[in-house]
Amino acid sequence: MISLVFTAADDGTGSAEMLGLVLSNFAQLPFVIVQNLIGVMFTAIPAVFYSRSEVVSFSDAYAILMGRLGRYVLAGVLYSVVAGVGFVLCVLPGIAVVTVLPIYVNKVFTTDDDVMTCFTSSFSAAFGSQKGWGFVGIQALAILLAIVTCGFCLVGLIVYVPVITFFLQKYIVVNGLVRQSAA
Repeated sequence: MISLVFTAADDGTGSAEMLGLVLSNFAQLPFVIVQNLIGVMFTAIPAVFYSRSEVVSFSDAYAILMGRLGRYVLAGVLYSVVAGVGFVLCVLPGIAVVTVLPIYVNKVFTTDDDVMTCFTSSFSAAFGSQKGWGFVGIQALAILLAIVTCGFCLVGLIVYVPVITFFLQKYIVVNGLVRQSAA
């Protein structure tokens, strides 16, 4: 809507239209943050489940999210910036950053370590041991299976995404890729 108003007011130079596009992107920022927080909960809920060994209800998940919201937004911004830069500079660093996301989310939601420590230690957990490389291999297979699942009109993803996130978190915990201390 913002873009449409500025486009209509443009004097033919395109500057008003460009300003409208920039302002509309800023207007979307709160929605993008909320969308990403909800999306990360698909990984965080299994992480908390395996950390606490108890079922995480909707009210528990909401309390966890709101209890340390600033930490989670900061963690998301750090991850997004580093992944974006990784993909811009060269695709492989971006893929490496995306690969450590489940470990990173586990550490951010289940430990009291600062966000940067969670981020850097996620790389050593994923790429610094044989079990970490097993985790990377499982993720590669999970991506291939997700692509196959997309061939069935995306209906299979309704079941696949929750199942794989629980499986990946179980692998992370059982194989000691994170230390268990509830935050």
